[in-house]
Amino acid sequence: MRFRVLTTASLLALAGCHLHSDPPGEAPSGVMVTPGEGLVTVSWNRDPELTYWIFYQPGSSVTPAAPGVPLIFDAIPPRVIAGLANDTQYAFIMNATRDDSKAGPSSPVIVKTPRLAGAEWVSSTAAVGGTSQNLNGIAFNGSRLVVVGNLGTIFAGDYNYTSTNPLGVTAWMPATSVPPGFTANLSAVIFSGLFVALGTDGSILKSTGGLTWTSATAISTVAGMSGIAFGVVNGAGIYVAVGGGGNIFTSPDLVTTWTPATSTTSNALYSVSFLNGGFVATGAGGTLLTSTDGIGWTAQTSNTLSTLRGTAFRSSPALYVVVGDAGTIVTSTDSTTWNPPIAPPPVPQNLSGVRFGSRFVAVGQVGAVAYSDDGMTWSVTSAGSADLSGVVFTPAMYVAVGATGANAFSK
Repeated sequence: MRFRVLTTASLLALAGCHLHSDPPGEAPSGVMVTPGEGLVTVSWNRDPELTYWIFYQPGSSVTPAAPGVPLIFDAIPPRVIAGLANDTQYAFIMNATRDDSKAGPSSPVIVKTPRLAGAEWVSSTAAVGGTSQNLNGIAFNGSRLVVVGNLGTIFAGDYNYTSTNPLGVTAWMPATSVPPGFTANLSAVIFSGLFVALGTDGSILKSTGGLTWTSATAISTVAGMSGIAFGVVNGAGIYVAVGGGGNIFTSPDLVTTWTPATSTTSNALYSVSFLNGGFVATGAGGTLLTSTDGIGWTAQTSNTLSTLRGTAFRSSPALYVVVGDAGTIVTSTDSTTWNPPIAPPPVPQNLSGVRFGSRFVAVGQVGAVAYSDDGMTWSVTSAGSADLSGVVFTPAMYVAVGATGANAFSK
């Protein structure tokens, strides 16, 4: 996303010197401007013998080399122009030079408006890494995505906003090393300074980069484990894992034996998150538990009997959002008092995960997506036809994964 902005004086100096080559006879062709979140992506048919210039400014018109007009010199497609205001109209125009020539003809002005991601989705035509396994969890460390699934499936992909094949990553890479014979179904993955994956059988894998994985201390003799989170409480880190029968376990370091926590339910728990300095766990029958330290838990009144499967938090203004089966969405400003479910629910499908990036985005069965800017009023869209299990937010992009290697992206 690096670009160089030249002053008007510098531009005029360039225009008046070294005019020894003939300018291009035609304007840049195939120019397209695709809006995203706080940015646009500009693409065109590139002639490697030419140097391309992009001029842009807020509004409906722009003139090349006009005083005060921002520009990008020596642009190569696809070119991301970031730092733009969402919901503000911008005008874009291009021209080109040959060696040190004057500028050639300009392309037509294109007007586009950046907007938040989450509303428009593209589902990949190819499964992650070609796998046929269900993908059950996804995590992001700031530069790399890691997805996990059944039979020990693990793939990593480096974030690449402009990549189209595959979408959103440079490539999906299978794990290069896992413990010998490891075939457990992986139900969740998080990033806590390192990637940590949880098996339904209580097994734990860890990795610094997402490709080489080693075993950590397992949660012994426990099946049906489904969610894991990491938080820092009173200056000390703690991992919390949840699963069937209301089981909750904690570990300070993935080395010490996992310790059972005091649970207040026998219902299956499907997710746990560390949000706003505390833990939130959700599960069957409307189960919603909170904890300040991961060890002692309090049952909250969720006002629903629907299974709850995922939680997200927005800091300003503070709002927790929990999603679940039959499109159930419940909210709270303090994690203690919960509002009745939003009625009618935005979608009839089960919602399996929710994330707050720049807005709330929830995903679920048959590609269902619900998104909201305030957590109260929800809009509906689709991310394909596959069941989606989880969603994360990367710079200017949401990524969701699900059944049989499904992956979808919203920019």
